[in-house]
Amino acid sequence: MAQFHLTPNSVHEILDTHDEDVIVTNRDGIIIKATRISGQQYGMKSDELIGKSVYDLQSAAIFSPAITPLVLTQKKKVVTIQTTPLGTKVLITGMPFFDEDGEVEFVISYSYDVSELLVIQEYMKEYEYEMSKVQEELQLLRKRTLTTDGLVIESQATREAYAMAYKIAPINVSIVLYGQHGTGKTTMAKVIHNESPWKDGPFIEVDCGVIPESLFEKELFGEQVGGALETSISPGLFSIAEGGTLFLKNIDHLSLHLQGKLVKVFKEGAFKPFGGDKFQTIDMRLISSAKADLKNATMENRFLEELYYFLNIVPIHLQPLQAREEDLSTLISYYLNNYAEKYNTKKRLSDSLFKLLFKFNWKGNIHELRNVMERIVVQSPVELIGVNDLPTEYRIRFEEGLTDIDLDGQTLPTILQHVEMKVMKNARNRYKTTTEMAKILGISQPSVVRKLKKYTLPD
Repeated sequence: MAQFHLTPNSVHEILDTHDEDVIVTNRDGIIIKATRISGQQYGMKSDELIGKSVYDLQSAAIFSPAITPLVLTQKKKVVTIQTTPLGTKVLITGMPFFDEDGEVEFVISYSYDVSELLVIQEYMKEYEYEMSKVQEELQLLRKRTLTTDGLVIESQATREAYAMAYKIAPINVSIVLYGQHGTGKTTMAKVIHNESPWKDGPFIEVDCGVIPESLFEKELFGEQVGGALETSISPGLFSIAEGGTLFLKNIDHLSLHLQGKLVKVFKEGAFKPFGGDKFQTIDMRLISSAKADLKNATMENRFLEELYYFLNIVPIHLQPLQAREEDLSTLISYYLNNYAEKYNTKKRLSDSLFKLLFKFNWKGNIHELRNVMERIVVQSPVELIGVNDLPTEYRIRFEEGLTDIDLDGQTLPTILQHVEMKVMKNARNRYKTTTEMAKILGISQPSVVRKLKKYTLPD
């Protein structure tokens, strides 16, 4: 709206604006100012309104009703709907201007065609509909993101870890998940979230080792944007995670400076957006992860002791895949079947390859195993995948490992017995019945039962 000033000689002045319908009346109801488009709603020109009484215009059913008498009576802002001689509806707002004695001296009114407002209202409905669709898509994406395909709980170490996770999930305490890259820390964090009272809220994962230090505060706490007259808050991940779970992945990669920022936030239970001055409270579940024990990091002055004691309420350790043979066996079969179905093919592993996969030191753990299984399913030209179908770097690793058997101090029968025990154990993990095992191993079913008993393996 254009700015204007009420001056004694301005009775015939027309406001310098082309797109706002503004009328100014004095306390007697006489129109003293009007914009260029004023009067169009009533079938009049703007200069024809100057000097007219709103009471006369109301009696003539031009202003129906007039807004000025309502403002003079109530001495406050009034909003009403007028019906014009042209049959249209107009939303009109009147505002009082007071003199030094507190009496209404002028009334300024401005109006909008209701049909325009209906267009805006329809737009808002469409906008709300689009927003609801976006929220539905976000909910669907969240559910997809929180799936835990490939979760295997077979080994004793994994069972114990998940038993603790399920036990602690309903309680709002800080959890630190320890384990090498690829041991399933993110999967466990999602399971804890899904089993917690915060499961209907968002699950926000933050990789502390990836976000640049210069952007970390803005990413987590948000940022105040705008100028001196109007500011707004661009939300950070702390705000987005409200009512849900915030997973601080690789928190041991944070610098001491940023660790200090987190200590302050956790102690106060609130944070200020970057560049802002108002605090926002924290309302979320906190889970962290680290590759190595944070206690050792504190002793080496790489991690703040205060932050360690805040986070390390419930530590859960996930063992590397090489130490979880039962999980490894199940995961091999899982990924074989999963990728065979994905690529619409039939694949089986040869016994020699299945046994060989147990010998590898899976430094990348589940991530590395998944990658190898997908590669051999896609690249093998035949249904039965053998050792020669392994990626080149893994075949080389196998060939180099053939000389790794320790002969010192062991007789041949002892070595063979050890190998037989491993073969039987792998077969037990892979096949459901002793009959299947006998067929694959090329021995009788009673021999299988006898050897399982010999090595105290369940049949």
